[in-house]
Amino acid sequence: MTEQYFIRMMLDKGYRREWDREPYIFTRRAGQECYVVMVSDAAVSWNGIMRRRQELTAYYRTQGIEHVYHLYIMCRKDAMFPTETLQLTEKVPNFWIYTRDQRRFWQYEHQPVEFDGLNAELEKHQKRSWTDKLPFTARTAPWVTGTLIILNCFCFFYPVLTGNYSTWVENGMNSRTYVFGMHQWYRLFTSMFLHGGLEHLLNNMLVLLLMGVYLEPVLGKIKYLLIYIISGLVGSVLSCVLWGGTTGSVGASGAIFGLSGAMLALVLFCRENVSQLSPRRVVFMCIASLYNGFTSVGVDNAAHIGGMVAGFVLVIITNKIHKKCI
Repeated sequence: MTEQYFIRMMLDKGYRREWDREPYIFTRRAGQECYVVMVSDAAVSWNGIMRRRQELTAYYRTQGIEHVYHLYIMCRKDAMFPTETLQLTEKVPNFWIYTRDQRRFWQYEHQPVEFDGLNAELEKHQKRSWTDKLPFTARTAPWVTGTLIILNCFCFFYPVLTGNYSTWVENGMNSRTYVFGMHQWYRLFTSMFLHGGLEHLLNNMLVLLLMGVYLEPVLGKIKYLLIYIISGLVGSVLSCVLWGGTTGSVGASGAIFGLSGAMLALVLFCRENVSQLSPRRVVFMCIASLYNGFTSVGVDNAAHIGGMVAGFVLVIITNKIHKKCI
């Protein structure tokens, strides 16, 4: 269920998104209590719901939780409910239906009208005016992306305005001679925040903004930042190993290509998280970006490839680790 409005409501209520495949799982812990909300678009059976509840209850009790409360939310486009869904409302305890067109919960007569204040939270969201049209709230806003853009802009405009641009680039650029020869490892990091000119900076920041606004909420702030930084570092290392230009290199392209690789991994292996993206378009975007680098002059293609591969692999690794913890 990729309805951003609904996800935002759950996050505002204090829930965490614990599971990235259907049924999606949101949890909120309060002392010795844990509220578990499973959300799904797909058809599901009574046996499937009850078995999953038993598994989750057993898991959270191993974590020291004494009381586990469950709610299952079936998401529908409208209120034209099939017979199978209506039968579930009679058999499954704590079973609600959420309709996107009306943005409301449906609780049948033998179902609870409230669960952990979610119904009241939905009503509060519906009363919002212009703020409800925003794609994110203060909590879910892409603060990491904004901070990265500010840092990159500062590292360009400040030395330009103070007349120290050449000094900043010379002391911070990535170069095999300085990194491997003189062991100035910090250059692998500092070069990610320097740019060769205004056009270089603006192009990178525009791509970072467009990708970050989408990817940061999907990946989460910490995971998103780690992918950005690690991809940039891997790109810098590969640049030193394969390219090793005597003039050195600067730019956030390796880190940004890491985000491209992360998006590619998501559409190929985690489709439920980014169902609105076309795998074909993302693959084309990645190929076109790499092709553009190879057909241009003075482009550090090694950093691009290293960053993209790193971002791709990191998403797969972190997703596998996350699934083992649930």
